[in-house]
Amino acid sequence: MRSTTIAATALLALTLVGCSDVEDAAKGAASDAACSVANKTMDEAGTQAKQAVSDLGADPAAAKRELTALRDGLKTLEGQVDGETGGKVTEARKALDRLVTQADAAREGSPVDDQAVEDAQADLDTAIEDFTELC
Repeated sequence: MRSTTIAATALLALTLVGCSDVEDAAKGAASDAACSVANKTMDEAGTQAKQAVSDLGADPAAAKRELTALRDGLKTLEGQVDGETGGKVTEARKALDRLVTQADAAREGSPVDDQAVEDAQADLDTAIEDFTELC
């Protein structure tokens, strides 16, 4: 799963860099392709984050690893998009930061703050939905 997110992020980077000297029509097509890849990356991050959170109580170390990988993938994506869409990636990454913090606390034996997890998941879902509308 992590390699899919990383591969999609790398493809997005190549798509965005590769379209810098292309005619306007080609730029539009490349932009559409980049948005498609970015949308897939964001959607997968949301789906995988939900799975990791559902595993939080049973295996907090695995949940932390998965959430950290997702966060790092979005951190890479952040560097590839700008403007309002980039802001939505940042919001999603920050929500994942909060989920990583909860997973780390659970891994260390602290009780999970269910409200913090719920709020972070809601923020992640909203950022992904907003990104999809923009891109």
